[in-house]
Amino acid sequence: MPTVVERFMDWTVSCLPMYGEVKLLLVIYLWHRNTRGAGHMYDCFLHPLVAWHEADIDRGLLDLRARERDVTASQLKAATAIGQVFRHSYRPRDQAGKAPRIDE
Repeated sequence: MPTVVERFMDWTVSCLPMYGEVKLLLVIYLWHRNTRGAGHMYDCFLHPLVAWHEADIDRGLLDLRARERDVTASQLKAATAIGQVFRHSYRPRDQAGKAPRIDE
C-alpha cells in the first residue's frame, strides 16, 4: 500500500519544483536518529490510529489464524492423498513391464 501511494504521489506532484529535494529531506528526517522523525510520526499519527482500530485488528488476526488452520488441514489431506497415489503408481516393474501384485 505505501508503494502504491508513493507512486501515485510521485506521478501527481513530481512536476513541482524541488520535489525530489523535499522528498529526500523528508526521508533523512525520518531516518536520522538525532531528529527522531520516525518516533514523532509514530507518536502523532500511527499510534492513535492503531489504538483506535485495535479491536478490529485483533479480530482480523484471529480470523486469519482460523482460516490458516483450515487451509493447512486441507493441504495436509491433499498431500496425503497425493502421497498414496504415488505410492501405488510407482511400484517396481518386472522384466515384462508388469507391476508385481501387492496384496494389502
